[in-house]
Amino acid sequence: MNAIIEALGLNATLVAQVFNFIILLIFLRIVVYPHIVRILEQRQEYIASNVAAAEEERKQAEALRRQYLDELQKAKGEAEEIIQKATKAGEDQAREIIEAAKAEANRIKEAAMQDIAREKEKAVAELRDQVATLSILVASKVVSEKITADIQRGMIDEFIKQAGDLPC
Repeated sequence: MNAIIEALGLNATLVAQVFNFIILLIFLRIVVYPHIVRILEQRQEYIASNVAAAEEERKQAEALRRQYLDELQKAKGEAEEIIQKATKAGEDQAREIIEAAKAEANRIKEAAMQDIAREKEKAVAELRDQVATLSILVASKVVSEKITADIQRGMIDEFIKQAGDLPC
């Protein structure tokens, strides 16, 4: 071997270093490499489980987001329905108030018309009485002693009936 070493121009230190390096590689392959591989596999499994957990959490977050959006849409729909009901109730109440006001106005108008008719009848009756009284006075002065009070009263009633038939 010395002859081969000298023919190649290698010295004994270099050969010893190569031999030690080969032994070191074998030792590392037998003792250290399996531990390194196992640590790398554990690390790979840890990363894979973290990725799977993150994916699961993302799916859960997406499901929660969809649920939140659905609930938000439902709440919007309910709010819209409440607003529509309140608007309709307000319109109905306004319509009822207007109808009640119209009915009250009609009732007041009818009462006023009845009061006017009563007052008119009262005024006509008073006017007839005054006309009768004045007619008696005038007739008594004109005819002073020739006509009795009963005859005058009959003439006045006749006059009032004729005057009552005239359009006022």
